[in-house]
Amino acid sequence: MMKVIGALVALLATPVAVVACTVPPADRVPTVASGDLQSDIAKRLSDAGVQPQSVNCAGDLVGEVGQTARCEVVIGPTNSFEPIVLVTAVDGATIDYQMTPALSKGQLERAVSRLLADREELAAAAVACPAGLVGRTGAQTRCDVTVDGATVRRTAEVTEVEGLMMTFDVIPILTRVEVEGSLLGELTQQLGRRPDSAECAGDLEGRPGNTVECTVAVWPASAVFVLTVTAVDGQHIDYTYARRE
Repeated sequence: MMKVIGALVALLATPVAVVACTVPPADRVPTVASGDLQSDIAKRLSDAGVQPQSVNCAGDLVGEVGQTARCEVVIGPTNSFEPIVLVTAVDGATIDYQMTPALSKGQLERAVSRLLADREELAAAAVACPAGLVGRTGAQTRCDVTVDGATVRRTAEVTEVEGLMMTFDVIPILTRVEVEGSLLGELTQQLGRRPDSAECAGDLEGRPGNTVECTVAVWPASAVFVLTVTAVDGQHIDYTYARRE
């Protein structure tokens, strides 16, 4: 589990009222200048005792409800995050917005690699995630982790967002194909012959108590087995299996 300020930290979704620097003509939409957003984020971090190396917002925040802006915050060489700024209300030239924690795709990949290395699970791992991670409790992104040519699946899941802290954990997964192969191996040892096939309902995520059902065929019959995770140690997932009555 990783809980730090910077790479995994972001701004809690707290509404902020901002008055645009200039009052636009009646036929124009108000905006919050990118420089004002940058100053606001830098001040919030400074008030929390964190001094960012840089804050960069790509553009102004358009004063229409639902509009967003993204800003990159760099705390250190391997420590950055990307809060999402969302407009929640507009009243004349006054724009209310909130900020939500987020890691971009690249930031999440670097954070997962660093976390696995810190745990001494998968040193020098190449991580590929399909998307970033938004700081909402329970939010998930599945990433492929490759070491020495072997690729395993991991789930990055947000476990807590509190104040300026965003915590996520990296959870091992046995993919459906891996579960099927593992179960066939176990049953081969037990039965003295390899079953004809195994077809599982999905992946098995490494959380004690998680289950998945697999249908095993041994001609001319078939049976459904329930696999239950009993323990997780780094990359290793222990499970039991029992025939469903």
